[in-house]
Amino acid sequence: MAQSETSAIASDGLSARATGPWVADKQHYFERYLDIFTRGIIKKWAGKLSYVDLFSGPGRSVIRGTKEEVEGSPLLSLKYDFARYVFVDVPEVLKMLRQRLNGHPKLSQISLIEGDCNLVIRKILGALPPTYLTLAFIDPTGLQIEFSTIQHLVHNRKVDLLMTIQFGMGIRMNLPAYAQTEGAALTKFLGNAKWRDDVKMGGSQSQMGRRVLNRYMQQLRDLSYITVQDREMDIRSDKSNLLLYFMVLASRHSLGQKFWRQATQIAPSGQRLLGLRNEE
Repeated sequence: MAQSETSAIASDGLSARATGPWVADKQHYFERYLDIFTRGIIKKWAGKLSYVDLFSGPGRSVIRGTKEEVEGSPLLSLKYDFARYVFVDVPEVLKMLRQRLNGHPKLSQISLIEGDCNLVIRKILGALPPTYLTLAFIDPTGLQIEFSTIQHLVHNRKVDLLMTIQFGMGIRMNLPAYAQTEGAALTKFLGNAKWRDDVKMGGSQSQMGRRVLNRYMQQLRDLSYITVQDREMDIRSDKSNLLLYFMVLASRHSLGQKFWRQATQIAPSGQRLLGLRNEE
């Protein structure tokens, strides 16, 4: 199972991920949160902050139909004050990232782990100091992240989760097909097949999808995440203007909620937003 796809060539001559213009919105909130998070807890966790990217990508993306390039989450995360970095992806993708990181001043602080994150979770945990506070960025292109992987990642560790949940293409659009088949991808994503109960309740695909999403959020709470905030960012496809995904912050500390509120107060347009949906 490929975790990332590279199908463009960047200006540095290396392969890059082809993406849509919506990536700028995600990057906006990602950078704001990392900035607020690292500055907010640096005194308490100085030298004991780690960052793990389970679907790191090649480090650079090219927006389809343009020559515009954006830095990927690994390169962006290196601008912030983490003591350890762990980047995970399939070998052909990490090969590109490794070349882009060549000579980086933080290279000695970085671990590159090849493979499907669900299959190499033990290696990932081995690279993350167990006493550190970890921020995990989980940004798959579909439903590739299995709930059991998240359970392993956060067990007996201090881990905040910054995630994109592929609601539009990953859940809502595929629900009828999942319901008519084994639906293995959705079952692994949730860690169980209870999503079938959400489908049996009927309604529109959007309504059924929201129930599945709510179930997923509750499961995060069941892992003792007292703060789980999701925000329906205006991230839509460039062709049909459909909602693509949600961005979710899960923390076991009230500061997580405070930081997420701050990070999402300013939209990519610069407009100040008044509130969050589904506030806890």
